[in-house]
Amino acid sequence: MDDPPAPLERGGKANARREKVVQAARNLFAEQGFHATGMAAISQASGVLVGQIYRDFANKEAIVAAIVERDLDEYLREGELHETCACDDPAAVRAWIARFVACSDIPDRRLIAEIMAEAARNVRVADIFRAVDARLSGRLVEAFHILAPAADARRIDCVAETIMVLSGGIFHHRLGNDGAIDDAVLERLLNITANEIDALVASST
Repeated sequence: MDDPPAPLERGGKANARREKVVQAARNLFAEQGFHATGMAAISQASGVLVGQIYRDFANKEAIVAAIVERDLDEYLREGELHETCACDDPAAVRAWIARFVACSDIPDRRLIAEIMAEAARNVRVADIFRAVDARLSGRLVEAFHILAPAADARRIDCVAETIMVLSGGIFHHRLGNDGAIDDAVLERLLNITANEIDALVASST
């Protein structure tokens, strides 16, 4: 007979509890909206007492931060980029950038649209999005330093910002069109990205 599973460590129990809260809040924010969702509703949906939720999260914005961080980790696949960087594989780095720009795997569009709407009126949520933007830009800069190590740093920053704006436009288009974008249009946009990268690489030689 198999041994019974070992009990969760104290930290493991806390993580499991936080996970319940985050998943419950994710569903409620998407279905009801941020403002219409109170801590009592999150408590009921998650099975975690309100007082315990406040021990783990200072407020609803802190729960939003945890949700956004989780989705960003999945979207960026930073481990994949770091492995690609370690292997010094320019083709793989370009593929990572193309996937980043295409935004084809946006997690839970309803939820992101709701959180973005909240960012327009909530300073704390807006701060979360500014931090996300900085992290995304940092990852692009990291990728460009691999492709064009001798390129001017200011030029790398400029290309990164250009692609951030391009990707942001694609992202918003997908949000408003149930994730869809015309294949021919996407191909043109990805060609713009490729041309920017080619020019950056050429300036590095």
